[in-house]
Amino acid sequence: MISLKNINFFSTDAHILKNITFDIPAAKVTAIIGTSGSGKTTLLRIIAGLNEPTNGEIWINGQNLTALPKTDQQQIRSKMAIVFQHGALFDSLTAWENVAFPLYEQGAMLLSEVREEAEKLLEMVDLHGVAELSIDRCSGGMQMRIAIARALAYFPEIILYDEPTSGLDPIARGLICNLIQKQQVQQRITSVLVTHQLSMAFQISNHFIFLYEGEIIFEGTADELMVAKDPYIQRFIQPPSRAYRTTDLVHF
Repeated sequence: MISLKNINFFSTDAHILKNITFDIPAAKVTAIIGTSGSGKTTLLRIIAGLNEPTNGEIWINGQNLTALPKTDQQQIRSKMAIVFQHGALFDSLTAWENVAFPLYEQGAMLLSEVREEAEKLLEMVDLHGVAELSIDRCSGGMQMRIAIARALAYFPEIILYDEPTSGLDPIARGLICNLIQKQQVQQRITSVLVTHQLSMAFQISNHFIFLYEGEIIFEGTADELMVAKDPYIQRFIQPPSRAYRTTDLVHF
């Protein structure tokens, strides 16, 4: 469904992405992993159309977006939604109004229908009875689920997630993981997940792409990742334990 070919991205003084080429399988969850600063979020923003690559090709559903006018690119990306880190919700709107925002934009429903659809979407993400809550009264996990409900309001074929569990406690993190899996299984949504949290990636992802300093150093399954020979990957997936020595504790 999504293919990137020889993507490069330069900032004013750095080569951020270097000859990136990979395929994202349809109706699966693909995790783009790596440490902070490896280029993960930049890559996601390029797929979403929020940044333009310096060169290279982006193919979606068999069409080369980089060869199309902006209006045609936007039409193809209309079946794509993005969930930003920490949700990026509108503080001045209630939960249902945040979810309804894409429905307002589409302009195809009456106000009463918009409210009803927004509440259905909130229920889909296991948020019952929160429609009138202001965002500042919602926990971090609730805000992320509201953001996912808003993404679903685009009726997308593809959802892009940028660190969706960053800063959440283990229970909220588990709820978000289950929700992403549910959408992939029940609605056959193609999901692309940027994260540095390996436990989350292994829990829900079918396909892995590992970035290191703007380059792909691995692409494959979880089993293949676990036995990858690259020493950096091994350090990343099997960090050394921190065991205190008795002599260290004597001084405290």
